[in-house]
Amino acid sequence: MNQLELLSPAGDIDIFKAVVNAGADAVYFGGDLFGARAYAKNFTIEEAETAINYAHLHDSRAYLTVNTLLKNLEIERNLYSYLKQYVEAGIDAFIVQDFGVFKFIREFFPDTHIHVSTQASLCTEFGAKFFQDLGASRIVTAREIGIDEIKAIHSKCPDLEIESFIHGALCVCYSGQCLMSSIIGGRSGNRGRCAQPCRLPYDAFDSQGNKLNKKGSYILSPKDFCTINYLPEMIDAGVMSFKIEGRMKQLSYATGVVNVYRHYIDEYLYRGARNYSVSQEDIQKLLDYGNRSGFTDLYLHKHNGPEMITFEAPGHTKSEGESVDISEKKSKVDCSIKALLGKPFVISFTDSKGNVASTELGLVDAAKSKPTTKEDIIKAASGLGNTIFELNRLDIDYDDGIFIPVSTIKGARREALEKLSEFAKVKELPKTVKAFKELNNVSNFNTSSDCFVTVSSKEHLKAVIERDNIKAIGVPPALFNKAFQSFKGEVYIYLPPILRNEYAKDLQIDDRAAGVIAASFDELGLLADMDYDKSKIILDHRLYTFNNRSINGFNAAGFKRNCAPYELSLKELKHRDNRNSQFIIYSRIPMMITANCTVKNTLGCRKSNDLITIVDRKNENMTVACNCDYCYNTIYNSKKYIAFDMKDSIMELGFAELRLDFTIESYQETVDILNEFHKVFNDNKSFRYTEDYTRGHLKRGVE
Repeated sequence: MNQLELLSPAGDIDIFKAVVNAGADAVYFGGDLFGARAYAKNFTIEEAETAINYAHLHDSRAYLTVNTLLKNLEIERNLYSYLKQYVEAGIDAFIVQDFGVFKFIREFFPDTHIHVSTQASLCTEFGAKFFQDLGASRIVTAREIGIDEIKAIHSKCPDLEIESFIHGALCVCYSGQCLMSSIIGGRSGNRGRCAQPCRLPYDAFDSQGNKLNKKGSYILSPKDFCTINYLPEMIDAGVMSFKIEGRMKQLSYATGVVNVYRHYIDEYLYRGARNYSVSQEDIQKLLDYGNRSGFTDLYLHKHNGPEMITFEAPGHTKSEGESVDISEKKSKVDCSIKALLGKPFVISFTDSKGNVASTELGLVDAAKSKPTTKEDIIKAASGLGNTIFELNRLDIDYDDGIFIPVSTIKGARREALEKLSEFAKVKELPKTVKAFKELNNVSNFNTSSDCFVTVSSKEHLKAVIERDNIKAIGVPPALFNKAFQSFKGEVYIYLPPILRNEYAKDLQIDDRAAGVIAASFDELGLLADMDYDKSKIILDHRLYTFNNRSINGFNAAGFKRNCAPYELSLKELKHRDNRNSQFIIYSRIPMMITANCTVKNTLGCRKSNDLITIVDRKNENMTVACNCDYCYNTIYNSKKYIAFDMKDSIMELGFAELRLDFTIESYQETVDILNEFHKVFNDNKSFRYTEDYTRGHLKRGVE
């Protein structure tokens, strides 16, 4: 098993150094581009170089977050030079979400480690194996998975490093699956700009209009995560890196939390699991450093439950806890000195890893007057105060009656220690940097008016089979038989947005299906494990193809068809390779996919695919749909997304087919939308619609 790693966040250089001194084995931080905390202070490259060197001098590692989705122009103009400077500075790994960025690093920096971000929503061994086969050295698991699921990943991929969150704020949505901040306010979580709408109050109502907020209105706001009691279980399951959340937290929080977890990881290493016990005093310390309405450890052993939600206003409270010693850590070294008459003067230092650095001077002379004593030499050689080293042992081979200037001894000591410092800075051999080659622009042809429809219910299916202008449909597994028997065109199986291990083992793909729509990396891994024909797989919009690097990367892996994501504008879509892509022109945009069940937490768990409505401060009504087949919630936007009136612009983008997604619509709503589609795209009539609707990001895009 790899050495255990305590991984801390750092929002600035002072916190970076402090958490290393407090006991972090590794630190993750953001640079001035492409990090998931765009509003944090973040590091300049000069600060990053200082931080990386500081980490390496203290036998720690430094990881850079590059965990946002990138647009084509950002990748082609900025990414190479940005990453290159960090590789040359000695960064130990990049933390990545975007598949295009993943493939970019593999191409141009092939031996730099990649850690796949929690933004990839990895829940199973299948997704882990997918990335391991492509060269990832580590995955960061989805926060929602439990001990047994982590164990399954480790069992399947024993050589893949597993990193899991252990402490700090939780997103209520599966990371990487949240569009709520983006759609409501234009601040995209996938671009590092989340406005945290989950921390706001919502009123909840059932289908009869009964208010359900019995415990409070903060029904999407999770408590902070704390796993201090379960570290031995996590270690036994295969977790190698223990990640603390909080790049925007203050120094006292970061160092305090690191200090407590450092103590208990060491306790486990020294005493083992049998004697592991956490004191209430240390639990209180963690609470005092900062908490959001208390702590939860729910996901480790339970799929969901109301006990992890704050319900009341989620103020982040903290008390003045005891301060943590963050003085600079010293590395113990042994010193060896040879001061023999007529032979070279030699001073050597050896660190704990066996690195040896020596300085050799000229021949030692006999003293003409006052000799240099043994004590003089020891005193001059022992002055390590302004370095990162402290003396462990000193051995000296010495002749009486010799003379060596004390300043010469001190100079030799400084030179040897500088050499030893350089040894400490080098974590690995220099990393490969290949010459950059820009992608050529892609010329798109006219968009095809072929229509692909996804449905979620029998009512949707009934409306669809009454039409003759629909080429293909996608249906959930439970509807496939009925759809195949009644629909004349191609029928695809639409896999769930999140696939957990308990459902993956029972998932069967009917041979009669024209193909599948895969919505997660876990599903791509599962389909590969089934040896499923990749040419029959369509990548859903949730498998983000934000840029042409990601499209090319998926193509190289055998996945030729995809669906464009929601967050690109028409202008940005012109730069995208749309030749094998679907484009959604109607849907209720799914803004959140959650493991914690808002329906269960308010209405109660009835395993009947209930719908409730939540209402925000601006009186916008959003539907929460409970999918009991796979135990997740989807929160849908209050307005329908319709792009019919942008037909002329869309037809210039060169998409392979147009797509309509039906989720919570009634039969009549479905019929009405299909009629409008036919009128606009087949009969070339103007779009007329009386309801308020949204065009999503097609005009405004996201920053």
